[in-house]
Amino acid sequence: MAQPHDISLHVRFNGQSEELDLAVLHLGADVSDTALREALARHYDCSQEALDEYVIVREPQAIIVRPLAIYG
Repeated sequence: MAQPHDISLHVRFNGQSEELDLAVLHLGADVSDTALREALARHYDCSQEALDEYVIVREPQAIIVRPLAIYG
């Protein structure tokens, strides 16, 4: 099982992709979706509602936050 310091946070926001450190956001690997969105809203200086439609994918080694993909 991955340790909290082994978990990467990949975020795609406002057309940019970046990897953030959970510790910099004062979060652990077991962070809830709500707490993650709150921390990202503070980080990006936007409303939490701006992240409501974002998908949070949890993999063994990473948490991925991305916009909802619309096909067609």
